[in-house]
Amino acid sequence: MHVRIQSLRGSEAFVVALRTDGWAVEPGQGGTLCARHPEVPNQRAARSRLHGLGLLTSNSLRIEFCDARPGEGTERGL
Repeated sequence: MHVRIQSLRGSEAFVVALRTDGWAVEPGQGGTLCARHPEVPNQRAARSRLHGLGLLTSNSLRIEFCDARPGEGTERGL
């Protein structure tokens, strides 16, 4: 499971919050960022973590939830 995040206001302060929480953040396509967390196997878990960071309902971010590709999410036997 990974999420694509696009900043709508140009600020990338949310990246610090993601990394502090353990998310791996990489550049994506079209100005988006791709984020993965080793303890996030599904959309429900991703939404919960993002909500806890105050990012899920942010009107300055566009968040897309993407299912795992083959081989993703296997670090913990998921």
